[in-house]
Amino acid sequence: MKSSYPNILILGVQVPFTKGGAEMLIEGLYREMSARGFGVDVVSLPFSALPKTEIIRHIAMWRALELKAFAGRNVDLVVATKFPSYCVQHPAKAAWLIHQHRQVYELYGSRFGDFDTGPADESLRQMIMQADRKALAECRRIYTISGNVSARLKRYLALDSEVLMPPLPLGDNYYNAEPGQYILSVGRLCSIKRVDLIIKALPLIHECLKLKIAGGADEPAIEQYLKSEIDKHHLWHRVEFLGRVSDADLLQLYAHAFAVYYAPFDEDYGFVTLEALASGRPVITALDSGTVLEFITDELNGLVVEPNEQAIAGAINRLVDDEELYGRLRQNCSSAVQGSAWARIIDELAACIRF
Repeated sequence: MKSSYPNILILGVQVPFTKGGAEMLIEGLYREMSARGFGVDVVSLPFSALPKTEIIRHIAMWRALELKAFAGRNVDLVVATKFPSYCVQHPAKAAWLIHQHRQVYELYGSRFGDFDTGPADESLRQMIMQADRKALAECRRIYTISGNVSARLKRYLALDSEVLMPPLPLGDNYYNAEPGQYILSVGRLCSIKRVDLIIKALPLIHECLKLKIAGGADEPAIEQYLKSEIDKHHLWHRVEFLGRVSDADLLQLYAHAFAVYYAPFDEDYGFVTLEALASGRPVITALDSGTVLEFITDELNGLVVEPNEQAIAGAINRLVDDEELYGRLRQNCSSAVQGSAWARIIDELAACIRF
């Protein structure tokens, strides 16, 4: 018997051996759509941006996919998430955009970018931007995960979108416990997350605090670089690499942290920020950390500083030295936790079927 619920495919892009916020978002959307009776599945293709010319092949792979029907069931909607999944062709396509290929947009010309201004890279960059413009314009609706992502879309491609912020990945399971004596850093280990800054700051931070780093490396030699910084400053007695941790361990790490360090460059969204706040933990972040600043207000529920080790160390030392400030920031954390309800997100996406 044919189901009365639509059949929906969520389109994911997977870099093998890595897992971050994008994967959690897709898992959550799949779980919530399934719970509501939709016929739903995830289609993912592996992605590598090296060498850069491979990017065009990945665009072509998505463009060539035929996703209209499987096993006698029509696909009523495809929901693309991040580059280049939205390049797929389908009569009912929506985007819940995590991000585009950032290297050709806001990271172009920055120290985090790998495209230069030579003719070969510039030609490739223009091809990617042209493909984005065409593919995203085909969507019945474009949603994004944050105001920052929407602003980029408008600035670079003149496309309008609506923000649907993802809910916390572990729902109501976050809790607030007695603070321990460690700063917590959570997330993928890559240069743009700037974990190196908190390591370099550690010699300037009160000796009572250690640093725990949860997350796996997804960039060549990044872990070696971070460990070389620890060696250089003789910090192994104060730093612990935890790797990827279980959900239960992550909840406990948040709950008992003294504070959370999260200062990536121009972050798309950053579950870490909201997870820290839901656990009653103030966040140390930077003036250029993107969407993190939509949730963290300086001296209200965290401290916002220049992205350098001296400023970061000074902020953390303030929390140690000023108990009144620390207590006030902790008290204000829960009021800043935001995010769309899953019901609204799914209603908005499902409405694309009825156009």
